[in-house]
Amino acid sequence: MNDIINNMIERRSIRKYKPEQITEAELEAILQAALYAPSAGSRQSAIIVVCQNAELNAALGKINKAAFKGRMSTETAYISKEQPSIADNAAIQSGFYNAPTVLTLFAPKNFLYSVADCCVAAQNIMLAAHSLGIGSCMVARAEDTFGGELGQRLQKEWGIAETYEAKIHVTLGYPADSKPPQAKPRKDGRIIRVGA
Repeated sequence: MNDIINNMIERRSIRKYKPEQITEAELEAILQAALYAPSAGSRQSAIIVVCQNAELNAALGKINKAAFKGRMSTETAYISKEQPSIADNAAIQSGFYNAPTVLTLFAPKNFLYSVADCCVAAQNIMLAAHSLGIGSCMVARAEDTFGGELGQRLQKEWGIAETYEAKIHVTLGYPADSKPPQAKPRKDGRIIRVGA
């Protein structure tokens, strides 16, 4: 397989990060990849907020975890034993896993393809990050994270219109473990061929 497909197959969600910040050159490369993601009608309406403030990320990560409402994995349906999620380990304090960089993708509230546009951009972000040796994890509950008083205040301070809302978070940082987590076996029966 070629390098692009291998990059897709080898990427894993990383939830354990070194405290050091990624470089500005790495961040710029990742953001460029995000800006070139496909978007519905080529509207390019998604806005990416980069937060590298540890205190702010901790506060928002705590809100994000609270929005998860304590739902826990079972022994047979865990997320990851090597890189536990907040569903695997209740002791984890932040839905952002102490990542040094957190990206939040905002999009128009009433646009049918807002979530799809943000998810495609997030995929570009994560694949670009992996290609640079940077770990990433897509984190949901962005609407809940920014739905409260702190989130609404920040959105206003950042100059993001009220007609926009947070859709997705992506955490970024250097992986704390030198060995990436193992991939779970792929489930059978997920491809159906028709019309041969």
